[in-house]
Amino acid sequence: MAHRSVSFLLLLTVCLTSAIAFGQKPSCSLSSKLYAKDSIEITTFGASTVAGINGLQFQPYLKADFEACYPGKTVIVDNYGIPSQTTTQGLARFEQTIKNKKGFVLILMGLNDALAIVDGKMKIAETQSNMNKMVELALAYKLTPVIGTIQFLNPANNKRNQNANYVIRQINRIYKMIAINRKVYSTDINAVLGRDFATLYQDATHPNAQGNMRIAYAWFDTINLIIDEKLLLSGLSQNYPNPATGSTTIGFSLSKSNKVVLTLYNTAGAVVKTLTNSYFNSGYHEILFSTTDLAPGIYIYAMQTPTEQYVKKMVVVGR
Repeated sequence: MAHRSVSFLLLLTVCLTSAIAFGQKPSCSLSSKLYAKDSIEITTFGASTVAGINGLQFQPYLKADFEACYPGKTVIVDNYGIPSQTTTQGLARFEQTIKNKKGFVLILMGLNDALAIVDGKMKIAETQSNMNKMVELALAYKLTPVIGTIQFLNPANNKRNQNANYVIRQINRIYKMIAINRKVYSTDINAVLGRDFATLYQDATHPNAQGNMRIAYAWFDTINLIIDEKLLLSGLSQNYPNPATGSTTIGFSLSKSNKVVLTLYNTAGAVVKTLTNSYFNSGYHEILFSTTDLAPGIYIYAMQTPTEQYVKKMVVVGR
């Protein structure tokens, strides 16, 4: 599984407004219908951005996003943020926090390290070691860790924050490299918030409501990507558009890499065409094909692997 660094601009979710504030649902990936488990359990771990400041947190938005796209699933989003902590302090409580958890652990921590490094109280190598150890522990407990990059501080008229931002860039490069080396995922929270201090921050450090909405979407995109690549049931989706005119798309998912034969039949059971006969990796895939050579009518399409078979109907109304 390749490392992925995901921002809120990914295709899985393109919403720019909050489901909570405006009553709008996030865009849901097709893979949400094929999620293999009964629940989505998320542990959020970090310092003040995770804990929430002045009653503003990203966790309620994240929970609402998943409940909108995964109806019938139990969604748990736990908050283990403690303001002002460094990764050294976080590491001291990390194992106790996660040892009875399941699912995903989102780690957003290191901004206080940057300030401590500027003040000469920490070394950046300590931050790197701490994050490596937290990821290692999460994997040992069979959790799916996601590393979040840390946001910039407002540098206006503040030399300490200016220096800290230089360290933050270094820390974020280290975090992305840890994700690559450990073959886990990262979410670029820094890119989501950027330097939009007037719109997305409530102070020099912490996101406001709009900033927390964006953080939630960023985590949401990453977890959807992980589900799409690692946690799907094998299955066959309804083609779209249906009825088809000119062309249509058939989607299917695999829980593991496998050979897939996708065949189109007429109602008499005769093979009309083979749409694919190839190996695919785990995750969600789509096959777009032309229907201009098909007579109007009802057709059957079947997906077959060495161990499974799925069948659906489609309608062609024109060429």
